[in-house]
Amino acid sequence: MTHRGHNLTSKPDVNECLERIYAWYEQKIIDRPPVRFHHHNIEYERHRTVSGPWATAEERWLDVDFQIKTFVDSLENTEFKGETFPVYWPNISAVAYNLFLGQLAVFDDVTAWTHPCIDDLDNLPEIKVQKDNRFLRAVDEMTDKALEIADGEFLVGYTDMYAGIDCTAGLRDMGRMCMDILMSPDKLKALIEQVWTEYLEIYDHFDRKLKAAGQLSVTWMNLPSPEKFNVLACDFATLISPEHFDEFCLPIIRKEAECFDCNVFHLDGPGVGKNIDSVLTLPNLKAVQWVQGYGDDSPIMQWLPLIEKIQSAGKSVIVDLKLDEIDEFISRTDPTGIMLWIPAIPEDQDTVLQRVKKW
Repeated sequence: MTHRGHNLTSKPDVNECLERIYAWYEQKIIDRPPVRFHHHNIEYERHRTVSGPWATAEERWLDVDFQIKTFVDSLENTEFKGETFPVYWPNISAVAYNLFLGQLAVFDDVTAWTHPCIDDLDNLPEIKVQKDNRFLRAVDEMTDKALEIADGEFLVGYTDMYAGIDCTAGLRDMGRMCMDILMSPDKLKALIEQVWTEYLEIYDHFDRKLKAAGQLSVTWMNLPSPEKFNVLACDFATLISPEHFDEFCLPIIRKEAECFDCNVFHLDGPGVGKNIDSVLTLPNLKAVQWVQGYGDDSPIMQWLPLIEKIQSAGKSVIVDLKLDEIDEFISRTDPTGIMLWIPAIPEDQDTVLQRVKKW
């Protein structure tokens, strides 16, 4: 991967860090593996009730000026060390594409969830993106306004869009989808295809905006790419067998993966991880983000065989690592293709980077 130079006042070493990321996509190391100071789902661990002029949480989420100002204000007190990049992405939760299709949602301080709206596979409602939809308009406006002020300050990315299996599950209901697999498999497959139909058109709409402004491809995952980048996911897979995953999920995920030059699969826990052999066959797959979860699924060391399998397949892998796991993890693993996400406080970050550089 190659790229033009970028200058960001909030991250003076941006080009050096981009080179580490681009090497990582190819399972190469320049001077050390990349490190992002963050851990997955941190936003759900922080209660952040915000008072203001809004009557509902949804109004706050769609307040364009507030959302952008909140992000810009955060830059003043943040030093982006390692491969942690200042990225503004228009966040209206992980159900953004469902909202674009007109599905209603309930918002709270940190997320949103939908109520299933497809009750009968024999009598489907129209499933189309609503171009005048208030959520799509808000993301458009957030993107445009961010681009107006981003040059030389921060990166602007895509909203969080999933239009395959997880979007279908939100529309239909996960329990019903499990029954559909057994009772109405062909009708379910037709619904999955219908939900996907306009996804690429919407992605390309935002991609053109960002590329015209000289932006890289970047999402909530904070991984910039000069190529057309996407995050693949299928959290629904935790409820079904690998055989059903291959029959119902893998075809639409493969179709999505073929549309992008650079894919990272969000492998959310052991329930999805059981499908790793199939995931590793996806086209244009550069990396897997392994999210081991909490409780019995932590600590990380029990997942070394999975991490090594991903490496052996020639793919890179993102690993969440606690500070007290670093030494043991480094002593027992090959750094090739590994990126670490570490929840280190600013005072510890330089020490972490020096430790990883000796790996």
